Amino acid sequence: MLFLILTTLLFIWTFYDLYWKRRNFPPGPTPLPLFGNLLEVYYNCPGYEAFRKWNKQYGSIYTYWISTLPVVSISDYETLKETMIKDGEKYAGRWFFADFVKDFKGGEYGIVNSEGDLWRDQRRLTLHTLRDFGMGKNIMEERVMVEVDFLLERMAAQKDISVQNEMDIAVGSVINGILFGYRFDESSEDFVESYLKEWERRKGTRQEEYFFERQLEALVFDVWSAGMETTSNTLTWAIVYILNHPEVQQKIHEELDRVIQSDRKITMADKNSLTYVNAVVSEVQRLANLLPQNLFRQTTEEVTLNGYKIPAGTIIVPQISCVLYDEKVFPEPYKFKPERFLNKDGSLKVFPELVPFSVGKRQCPGEGLARVELYLFVANIFQKFRLSAKKLPSIEKSMSVVVIAKPFTCQAEERHQ
Repeated sequence: MLFLILTTLLFIWTFYDLYWKRRNFPPGPTPLPLFGNLLEVYYNCPGYEAFRKWNKQYGSIYTYWISTLPVVSISDYETLKETMIKDGEKYAGRWFFADFVKDFKGGEYGIVNSEGDLWRDQRRLTLHTLRDFGMGKNIMEERVMVEVDFLLERMAAQKDISVQNEMDIAVGSVINGILFGYRFDESSEDFVESYLKEWERRKGTRQEEYFFERQLEALVFDVWSAGMETTSNTLTWAIVYILNHPEVQQKIHEELDRVIQSDRKITMADKNSLTYVNAVVSEVQRLANLLPQNLFRQTTEEVTLNGYKIPAGTIIVPQISCVLYDEKVFPEPYKFKPERFLNKDGSLKVFPELVPFSVGKRQCPGEGLARVELYLFVANIFQKFRLSAKKLPSIEKSMSVVVIAKPFTCQAEERHQ
């Protein structure tokens, strides 16, 4: 009798786990008890190949499981465009482990882990403030160039340069300058001061409830960490890939010598003329692919995907790692080939599928700043130096908040004496 009861319970549990709980979601890999599909992601660390494999097996929309949680993945650009871009509000929710966020941030504050009207208001404020600080304008270029100068001075003074450390200092100083006003004169208005002024202006209005100290702390943390981790690691990967492909560094130098024809600093005014430099930056962003599994979103209302009715509150992820490694768009996706971003006439080729900053309503608000930093740092490093390494850095990726390069050093020889 006991054997019969245990067999029946095992059958019921197996039926539920392998079929019943999955029946209303797009098909995907079979989850294991307790683990879901986590082990396959782990054994394919940092995860690209697991997601690409499922994309090939089940199509651009599939479901995988994080333990007992279903995650609906959208992993091609056209579907992302039709859903998260054209119908973005339905996919603008954020899913997170509530207990972790409560312990870490004190609650659902900032812009990464907030939702609803608070998120919309504070994201709009963040974008507006960054624009006021000159996002995409000359004043932002000047802020970045201050740190470019400091970085070049530090690199020139060292025999063995710890690349990740130097990129962290440079990018972190840009973010500090924006948030707190470091390195600027007393008349420079920083992000925190702008927030406090807006807080005062909103007193007595319905939006006053969106302004409080814990929200400011979380917002500053979100802006700092997002801008720091992504940009500094992308710059580090740029050095990794270029050192491993000396012909790329040679082509960068050839373009700089032909277009600039002097040892002056590179500015945003040169950007349209330096097509190969731009192609290198684009290929670094694509191949670095910093988020193998993008941040979780959730549906704010019921949506229909491939005929399946997905209820509100379902975890959904724009799997941009699959888009950046889409073989149909980027052949030989694991190879570093900046030429893929150039037309036959040498002009820059634009791919809408290049989405390192994600897509839709939750797209990175610091994209404009990051683009300025990546171009100015890369262009000016190679304008001033010829880099080499006693031992080539590994292209193997380690997983942290984003994928990171293994520690390495390089040497810098000044090109213009």
